[in-house]
Amino acid sequence: MTPTKEILKKLYKEYNEKYFYGKLGKCDFSFFSKNISFLGWYCGKETNKNIPNDKIWIGTAVKWTEEALKCVLIHEMIHMYVYRIEGHKYDGIFGHGRRFRKHCKRLKKEFGLDVLRSPNIEYINKKFSPK
Repeated sequence: MTPTKEILKKLYKEYNEKYFYGKLGKCDFSFFSKNISFLGWYCGKETNKNIPNDKIWIGTAVKWTEEALKCVLIHEMIHMYVYRIEGHKYDGIFGHGRRFRKHCKRLKKEFGLDVLRSPNIEYINKKFSPK
């Protein structure tokens, strides 16, 4: 599957209601170039007028499955929740500290989602594939 902004917005809305109590605000989506192997990235900023400006970046160097996209999108939404709702800008190394892990455990307990498990990823460009 090829993620589009429309697909991501639909999934974001669904996951926000189901897993994050509908508390997450507006979020924009962008895509990494095919030369970058990242799967996802959350970036939270404020505009000059102190208005939240949140963006989730999704990789294009992989062959996405529905399961992998769900896992990565929810992973990035946890970062957004910790930053926007809980108000913690820094949470361990690369944002994967105790607050992040607390939500991973909650999602696993309540919904059976294992966000910490790496989804099966196949890269389009073989130079990014693990050896």
